[in-house]
Amino acid sequence: MLETIASPAREALDGAKSVTLSSRDLLLATFSFIPDEKLNWSPSPTARTPIQIAAHCAAANAAFATLFQGKPWPLSLNPAEAFEQMRVVPAGINSRESVVKLLEDTVADVIASLEIAGPEALDTNLTTAFGEMPFRFWMTIPADHMSGHTRQIDYLQTIWGDLIDHR
Repeated sequence: MLETIASPAREALDGAKSVTLSSRDLLLATFSFIPDEKLNWSPSPTARTPIQIAAHCAAANAAFATLFQGKPWPLSLNPAEAFEQMRVVPAGINSRESVVKLLEDTVADVIASLEIAGPEALDTNLTTAFGEMPFRFWMTIPADHMSGHTRQIDYLQTIWGDLIDHR
């Protein structure tokens, strides 16, 4: 059967793309209010800095885009090893400009990958270090992931006295 433009599957993919773009916008807006002197600040040795949080989101987006293209999970299938890999900041990402560009590029990759995957992908499963899960579950994870980390940046801002909700 031929999928129509207004099919439920197409609407689900379009919804996933829309929430991904909205989450990117919220993350970038929140990130834009971080003072330059706080970009590499962390409240403890194990806590991420704002740049590390945003870079982590971008790196995760790249992994999600890879999955949506039908390629294998790009990290270890061992959960402990995958979590270690996720803490690594991509090389050269050490400024506001570099992390913003990486976020914009990787969100564009997620959107393009969802478009390429198409409605037929919705009934498939994707395998990662966290097990096998439906594509339908994964397609909104980039948005949920960025939203969660935006809240981490919000929290860091309160630590240094910025109590304004930058939405």
